[in-house]
Amino acid sequence: MRFDHLPFGRSESLGELSVIATYAADQLGWASALERAGRFAVGQTVGTWISVPGVSDDMVTHYQGRVLGVYDAGPAEAPSFLLRIAFPAANFGGSLTMLLTALLGNDVSTALRARLIDLELACGADKLFEGPRQGMDELRHLTGVTGRPLVLNMIKPCAGFSPKEGAGLFYQAAMGGIDLIKDDELLASPDYNDVRARFAAYRGAARAAYEKTGRETLYLPNISGAPTQMLDNAAALVEAGAKACLVNFVFGGLDALGELARRFGDKLFIMAHYAGVGAFCSRACGVSNAVFLGLLPRLAGAHAVMTMTPPPGDAYACYDFRKTVQAQRLPLGGLRPVVTAVGGGVTPCSQAAYQRELGPDCIIGIGGAVQGHPMGTTEGARAAMAAVQATADGVPLAEAAQRCEALGRAIDLWGAPEGRA
Repeated sequence: MRFDHLPFGRSESLGELSVIATYAADQLGWASALERAGRFAVGQTVGTWISVPGVSDDMVTHYQGRVLGVYDAGPAEAPSFLLRIAFPAANFGGSLTMLLTALLGNDVSTALRARLIDLELACGADKLFEGPRQGMDELRHLTGVTGRPLVLNMIKPCAGFSPKEGAGLFYQAAMGGIDLIKDDELLASPDYNDVRARFAAYRGAARAAYEKTGRETLYLPNISGAPTQMLDNAAALVEAGAKACLVNFVFGGLDALGELARRFGDKLFIMAHYAGVGAFCSRACGVSNAVFLGLLPRLAGAHAVMTMTPPPGDAYACYDFRKTVQAQRLPLGGLRPVVTAVGGGVTPCSQAAYQRELGPDCIIGIGGAVQGHPMGTTEGARAAMAAVQATADGVPLAEAAQRCEALGRAIDLWGAPEGRA
């Protein structure tokens, strides 16, 4: 491939709907970086590692990838590069499956060992995707909660119990005032706990708690499974009165999530879960969390995305978390933002950091710290609710704990409130 025939160009000359991908690559070398980038752009669209007959000028103009830039990003002794490559959106037909196939590898002879770190939708390509139909306003309408983050509990233990036993766990958390309760991502619809029977049992528990507290907890059943199973479960649960659901989208598939959103996005508030994302998102290759947890489920039409909390003191993880939240929330053509839901080791004490990061329009997921509270599940839920409300009101947790014994015990067990996320 001659250097002057490489598919290079500028973003202002694209002219047609395009997806611009940015990659970090560190195994190209100075001598081959430009040529390898060009071969990748061709090999992932119209061509392969060798010139083949049949590639017309029209194919090249309208359907071939284009390298917009190759930038050195490392020292001379250890070269690394940032690549920006435009892919014609016409090749994907609105399918996220086909988009990712092009972006992340097809022909091993032209593939790059690189990490996809950003996506831009150029020249109106955002119009190919419907995005979320619901958001924080609709969720607040469903729950009646205003002025603070919503609090989500995940039923623990994760699996191994019957619908009746799970309803007892649900009732205990609901009696503590929890806003939302979801299944753990590990429990979908096994033989011993069918999701439809579980919904009926949990709905009864929610109503029983409502009769005593005046607040009805919203349940998000996990409908994950094969695409047809997922859609069948969604239809049955909507008919039974469900208003929300949980989907494991990483292994279930982005297009499957998109089909669910197209069919039921007006009827179900859809929370997408990140389970399995670590298999695709490493710091060396694969996809960044900002793309996989931020942008892609938003394009598919999820309404909220469970997002991993960064470990305390890990500066890179905190940076990555903020980039992910930006991808979920920043303006993107006509696409609505998704609701950020944080989870993973969150306690009544640590949630204050996430409220400072995210503001009131988010979901705070507190799982084990509810069921694992020394005073029991209901008091664990009360501790979580007291902490979230106090933080939203600007009241120090130590002061709030003087009025809520359960919160005081939580602080004793999990430590004083932490600083920044």
